[in-house]
Amino acid sequence: MGERLGVMAPALSSFFRKQKLSACWLAAALPCALSSAETRAQTTAQEPPGVMERSRPDYDATGIAIGDWLLLPSLIATANYDNNVFRSLLPGRAPSDWFLETTPIVRVQRKTSNAVIGFSGNLDTLNYARFHQLNLTDWTAGADASVATSDNVLRASASGYYGAYHESFESAEVTPKLQQRNYTRYYRGHLDSAIAYEPGLWRFGLGGSFDSFDWQPTSLLHRSGDIRTASNRIRDESTGEEWIKAGYQITGELQLFGRAIFNSRDFHHPASLELDRSSWGYRLQAGAVVDVARTVKGEMFVGYLQQIFPDSAVPPLPDFKTLDYGAALNWYPGPELTVHVSAARSLSDVILPGVTTSDDQSVRLGIDCELARDVVLQSFGAYTYSRFAGGDRVDQYPSAGVTLRYFLNRDASLQFSYLYTSRGSTVDSADFRDSVISAGFLLHA
Repeated sequence: MGERLGVMAPALSSFFRKQKLSACWLAAALPCALSSAETRAQTTAQEPPGVMERSRPDYDATGIAIGDWLLLPSLIATANYDNNVFRSLLPGRAPSDWFLETTPIVRVQRKTSNAVIGFSGNLDTLNYARFHQLNLTDWTAGADASVATSDNVLRASASGYYGAYHESFESAEVTPKLQQRNYTRYYRGHLDSAIAYEPGLWRFGLGGSFDSFDWQPTSLLHRSGDIRTASNRIRDESTGEEWIKAGYQITGELQLFGRAIFNSRDFHHPASLELDRSSWGYRLQAGAVVDVARTVKGEMFVGYLQQIFPDSAVPPLPDFKTLDYGAALNWYPGPELTVHVSAARSLSDVILPGVTTSDDQSVRLGIDCELARDVVLQSFGAYTYSRFAGGDRVDQYPSAGVTLRYFLNRDASLQFSYLYTSRGSTVDSADFRDSVISAGFLLHA
């Protein structure tokens, strides 16, 4: 249940770069959701029970047995108030609205002594009270499988999904906020796989992933009052990533590892060869996995990254190279408290004049606190510093949130949330502040 910061995967930020989850509910409702293949292929030693991972027999869903399969259905519904729907720079005068979000989710899975296979699907529908043009339904369909030898020395896993999603208005590529009439939609396909081999104290792994993005047109309101359509074909792209990792378990509390990651990014429809932002790159990392007295557990690394752009661009797009780093640590000071700390550097593809990539550096602190057996309080604070390589623009994103969960029984729970996001940018018209208040329920079997 809920967010869990475990061993970091090479593509940890790739999903969130293209899709921002609009409801904290989704993390709570998908304990068996598709995760990255490397994470699933890592050693699965028993972890100290975090607040959101702890078993709650009186409140945990058990599913519906169908022969050898287990059906896990759920329904999430929230009423939300957004005081700055279009993320616009209009202090005190930004357009606000109420919206209802409903998310039915279904997963069916089958487990054997050494294998798991599952199929998942969900819809995510938004219905606005005033801005009806923003009403939409996202959807996802996916499958995953994993298998291991009886001694767990060799493991393999794979997953994939395809769906329709929308881009939030805080994206750097969104046109001026009060001109865009609706969300920008896109289709995304994803595949990943991994193999782990761990003889004795050695830890070896390799894997890869593939993603495709098909962006749809956006309706814009011109100053004259005319409604026009902007094509997003130049944003269509495919990305691939391959990684290989080797590590050694020094002690029961410390593993040292090295990892190499290679990527390619192919834009399908550049406006011209001179404007092609397709690129390839690599990351070389050295780090450690720690498990200190079963109280602090996680991963940290440092390294070097480089992204190489084509010489055909006019003016030339400079290659990007810098220090690479990342960390994801969990601290378990007691059974009623879990602290999550993470830091990461990621590169995001953007289509802005003269910009090669967005260099995103982020830190996050999250706290899960069990106030009572049936009441959990979650809070977080985060900060992202985005520098647009090749240009002068810098964006800063401070954010914070708090969520109160009340477990009614095995079939239902309530949730109340507050989320604050903002952006301070060297482009004045890109600044915004936004607050979203939510209340809703989760039903599951």
